[in-house]
Amino acid sequence: MQPLLKKPHGFFFFVLLLLSIELFIWFYLEDTGYLYLLLLSDKSQISLLIISIYILTSLHFLYSSFVVSKQFMEVDDRSDSCRNMALNRFFKSLTEKPADNDRISSLLDVLDIRLRSRYSFGFLVADLMMKLGLLGTVIGFIIMLGSLSDLNSVDISVMQKLLADMSSGMKIALYTTLTGMLAGIFLNMKYNFLDWAIDHLMNDLKEAAIESKL
Repeated sequence: MQPLLKKPHGFFFFVLLLLSIELFIWFYLEDTGYLYLLLLSDKSQISLLIISIYILTSLHFLYSSFVVSKQFMEVDDRSDSCRNMALNRFFKSLTEKPADNDRISSLLDVLDIRLRSRYSFGFLVADLMMKLGLLGTVIGFIIMLGSLSDLNSVDISVMQKLLADMSSGMKIALYTTLTGMLAGIFLNMKYNFLDWAIDHLMNDLKEAAIESKL
């Protein structure tokens, strides 16, 4: 994987490959009707909200991957005229003053925080997906148990309506839980992958800082 990061936009193209596989899965779910069934069964619309937030956050992940991919190329150039402001400030700081170990370590720590802060909210969104799924579970059970309050006879038609309402509430509970958990897991995987790329980028920056000191 590491040689892939050294290629021009190698990381970004690998992310595009992963997202193309994900798009195929989405197309399969839509073509087989499972996606429509999910949205139709969830009367709380929480699943639709989770999917919408997931798509928007995935687009942010794609943009962040492109930015990180460009940063790898700029670090390889070892230039103090980087278009990225954080990297530009880092390389200028290395050339303006004598670079001792403590100063290099401080600069790297500050740069690490700045680079990761651009996408750190993605982990919060992933956690939010899980909580929205649990919220849908609670709403589903409320609907399911609320249907029992209308039970005032043991007539067959009343029982049929009761079972239909309970089934609807259970579907909401299960579908929103499934959607929230899957969205949270996949977003966590995406942003952890981005975190892994930043780790390698920081290693390259440490090497660049050591070489500038020599």
